[in-house]
Order: sequence, then structure tokens, then C-alpha cells
Amino acid sequence: MNLSYTTLSVPDKTLKEAVEIARYWGLEGIELRGKENTHISPQSPWGYVQEAKKLLHASGLVIPCLTAYTMFFQQTRELSLARAEELLPMLRLAADLGASMVRTFMGPVPAGMNRATAEDIATEGLNHAAESARDLPVKIVIETHDSVKNGAALVSLLARVPEKVGVLLDIIHPWDTGESIENTLELIGKRIYHVHIKDIFETLNNGRVYSPIGKGRLEVRRQVETMLAWGYKGFFSLEWEKSVPGSRGAGFKEQLESFVLFMRSIQKKTEENLNHADYF
Repeated sequence: MNLSYTTLSVPDKTLKEAVEIARYWGLEGIELRGKENTHISPQSPWGYVQEAKKLLHASGLVIPCLTAYTMFFQQTRELSLARAEELLPMLRLAADLGASMVRTFMGPVPAGMNRATAEDIATEGLNHAAESARDLPVKIVIETHDSVKNGAALVSLLARVPEKVGVLLDIIHPWDTGESIENTLELIGKRIYHVHIKDIFETLNNGRVYSPIGKGRLEVRRQVETMLAWGYKGFFSLEWEKSVPGSRGAGFKEQLESFVLFMRSIQKKTEENLNHADYF
């Protein structure tokens, strides 16, 4: 089992400090936020990128994903193609760093537009991005978010783009919509390339109250075990976010520690079951 965390959770840390956190907790990888200089992006100075490459190579950490902020649901074909061009520098940066994929969003369906038209426009942009990056060893992953929170919302879109385009499954969003992990896997399982893990005590009108992993409402153990049994072999990445102000939500360190202990316990159980099966 490969574990990472996203540096979205530590915007106040330097890249070196973020790497040290991953190494301290024995993670296999680190997912890098790709926005301005937090923690690396196409806008980062050349010298900074070179130093980052040295640091990341020396750390031995895999970079499963860079997180871009492009959105492909747009009002016009031209705007969707522009988002594809905007994404290309991030894809090239990912290839340079040795990252496996780049996250993007779909965003909301434009006001006054039906979903079928929105998908027509979006797939032009996604196909252009995939074709333009065909020689780069990097995948594009759409995060389950906004108007594509679950497998049901993504299945028709994925049928119209190449396998270079897949999904970053944030487990909270299918859960929000009532879609089970079994249904998600049935619909889009082969296209899930990366997974975000989180857990919550509750959702309020002004946000969420985050819990230690395995202590909240998301049935994380069942979801992870189901994914592993199904054959998922990618990274599980912690995405900690701030809880509603004034609530007693889990802090980053508390949630990261719970994530590592919780996920390693599943890993141990899975390995023991495999060894037991091999013995008999």
C-alpha cells in the first residue's frame, strides 16, 4: 500500500519542510500543490524548480500527483481549449519532476447550459490536452468535485476521452451523494488512478468538522478494503482541510497520524490474509 499526503494541507510549510513531514511518517510519496509557489508550479523560478528536483530525488519519495486548478466546464469551445493549453505547462512540469499525474477540475456546469452541451464542450478541451501531452508519461485526473462528485456523473464523460484521462477519487464526494464505493467502482473503477482520503464528524451549513481517520462517518475502512479487493493499486493520499471555525475538528498532525496508523493496520491485515491464503 502506497501512502502520501497533499501539501495543500501545509501551505505555511516550505517544500523542504513538507518533504520532511512525509519522510518522518514513513510515507511512500508526497502530492504537491501546484499553485504559484505553494509548493511548485510552472510559475516557479527555474532555479527553484531545479533545487526542488534535487530535494525530491534525494528524499526517495514518489510524486503521485501535482494539483492544478483548471476547470473544463466552460461556456464555449474556445474557453475549454484555452484551459487545455493552460494545463499543458503543468503536465510538462509533472514530467520533469517525475510525477505520475496532474489533477484538474470540471467545475460547475455553466449557468443556462444543459449538461450534454457542457460535456460536448469539455471533452473537446480534455481531448486536446490529452493529445497535446500524448508523449508525456503523465495522466490527467479529474477530481470528484463540484458537478462531477461521483461515478454516475463521470461515466459518460470518461467514455468520450482516452484512458490518459482518469479520475482522482475524493471519497467524501460520492459519499455526499449517496453513491456507494461498490457503485463507484462498477461505474468508473478502471479509471480511478489516485485517491484522496478524509473523514468527518459532521457537515454543517458553513463547512465540515474533520475527524481522525476511521473515527468519523465515512466508513473509510470499508471503502479502502473494497478498493483493495477490487484491485486498486494506486496511492491513497491524505487531504486534510481546516474544520469549521470554532469546532473541535482534528488538526493536521492528529489526522495525519491517524491516517498512517489506520491505513497501515489495513495494509497489515491485507498482507496477513494473503499469506494465510498462500499457506492453504
